[in-house]
Amino acid sequence: MAQKADRAAIEQAQAVLYDEGTKLRQEVLGLKHIAQSKALPDFLQPVQSMAVTAGWSLCWSRPGLERKTRSLLCLVMLAVLGRDNELGVHVQGAISNGCTKEEIREALLQVSVYAGVPCALNATNIAWKVLEGMEANGHGEVAAKRTL
Repeated sequence: MAQKADRAAIEQAQAVLYDEGTKLRQEVLGLKHIAQSKALPDFLQPVQSMAVTAGWSLCWSRPGLERKTRSLLCLVMLAVLGRDNELGVHVQGAISNGCTKEEIREALLQVSVYAGVPCALNATNIAWKVLEGMEANGHGEVAAKRTL
């Protein structure tokens, strides 16, 4: 006989994953991003919760890849999928994770070969605007000379 799932245990596990995923997301994307996400309408909160629980807690916290590498992979995937809004957010996250402007540019350049030049041009333009905006808002020369 199959056992019935323990809903309370599931909800408790989800709460832990959400809290830990939020901490990681905040480290990468900043407090402002977390506040904006939590301020979204109730209708949008379940998908936010899923993104934090699955993406940030279960995926971004796994061993085996540095955050810097995960950021570059994320940028490439978002570029290929044409997810421009998320791409801009993750450019900032890539800088937080130690990526340089040059590394971001090179990762997006790979998109041109494997997903097409128009896709790479779009992604590189988004990254450039975000990086320029970060510098204009007092972040100095964003990661121009930083290496790990």
